[in-house]
Amino acid sequence: MLENILTKNGELKGKINKSDLTFIKKLIDGDHTTSDEMREERNWSEDKTFLFEIVRNKWNGIDVRRWDYFARDCYHLGIPNSFDHQRLLKSARVCQVCEVDEVGEVKRRNHICFRDKVADSVYDMFKTRYTLYSQAYQHKISNIIEIKITKALKAAEGKLTKISPFTDAPSRDDGQKKRSSGSRKRTIASDKERVAKLSKLTDHIFEEILYSTDDELKDARMKLEDVVNRRLPKCVGETRVTETEYNNKQIFQENWNKAVEEWNKHPTMFLDKKDFIIDVIQLDCTFSKDKKPIDKVYFYRKSNPTEPFKIKKYEVSSLLPEEFTEYVGRVYYTKKSDEEERDAKECFKWWRRGEPVILVYDQDEFRGNECSITEDCPSLDRCGIDVVRSCKVIKGMWKLYEGQEYNEPYYLLREGEYRNPDTWDRGNPAQSLKHVTE
Repeated sequence: MLENILTKNGELKGKINKSDLTFIKKLIDGDHTTSDEMREERNWSEDKTFLFEIVRNKWNGIDVRRWDYFARDCYHLGIPNSFDHQRLLKSARVCQVCEVDEVGEVKRRNHICFRDKVADSVYDMFKTRYTLYSQAYQHKISNIIEIKITKALKAAEGKLTKISPFTDAPSRDDGQKKRSSGSRKRTIASDKERVAKLSKLTDHIFEEILYSTDDELKDARMKLEDVVNRRLPKCVGETRVTETEYNNKQIFQENWNKAVEEWNKHPTMFLDKKDFIIDVIQLDCTFSKDKKPIDKVYFYRKSNPTEPFKIKKYEVSSLLPEEFTEYVGRVYYTKKSDEEERDAKECFKWWRRGEPVILVYDQDEFRGNECSITEDCPSLDRCGIDVVRSCKVIKGMWKLYEGQEYNEPYYLLREGEYRNPDTWDRGNPAQSLKHVTE
């Protein structure tokens, strides 16, 4: 991308030599490895490796590009930003650190270190990253919109080949093969061609598809119209899942399918497994695979500014998190039925959050009008029935009150079937319900 910008900008042509360009690209990538030719030309030494921690820090993730998007995105999204990058900048200094490499040799390398008193700001930085990902980057609606737009671009790829950064236009030979064999093979574009096309892949592509009248773009256009008109799958619930479920999303999918099958055993509550899609995401404070990012940050003390050390958690605060990564599973309902969507939400609560469920009927022997209740109900007329004369406690313990608004007396029911009022003591029907925490 940098080379493409320099090629287009005639004023810079010839002013940046090959060595300068390589050096800038390595700074952007955070790659501290250098060739012998570059070392000689730029008078390079290992003492300058800390320069590659400024733009993109592959060591611990603390770099200015992240500080930039923290400040920018928090401002434009209206998300409070407790992280003060100026505080870290004022205390930053270069210290020599002894490290053990992969082969077990001890080497000295310069790293950017910070004063021990700003360790809380480092934790604030990790917390800010988590907040941005949970509230914006991995928001449940944002993810669905991204999926929709991605599918639209893929559906339009054949028509918009000229701007696709991933495939090149089919050659003349490919066209002949298509006519002879009925298939067309697409050639992979070179890196230079891909970058040139990627620079043209702007928001105008969205509008070009959205306002087109070409029948070949109909499928892609319909997907973008769903985005514009907010015809999107509804998230019926999200919950924390294990790392195993994140690594193997099929486990989460199978567990949800089993929950739907169990839920469908209740009459008049049928849900189709095909009407749901699942998504499992990772939310973390870290910039790498390290579970405790603070372990790769070096600090120094005012009394000894040239001696770097790794700070202990208890030296900062006893209220800091033990874990820096969590996994979230989401279930989306794809149809437009409001009634079934409500049932899906109730099913999700019952499955993951341990919500109680009771089926109530206004006639004996589980006849008459039926209603599924998962929360306290001070008056049954809100559920479409007047009284409870039989019920099935699916999960939890319930108190059935003779009067509305939980007026005494009440009957305590555990999981099981109750065919008529005689099965719960005095034989009087109930008019209000309340869940009991065991």
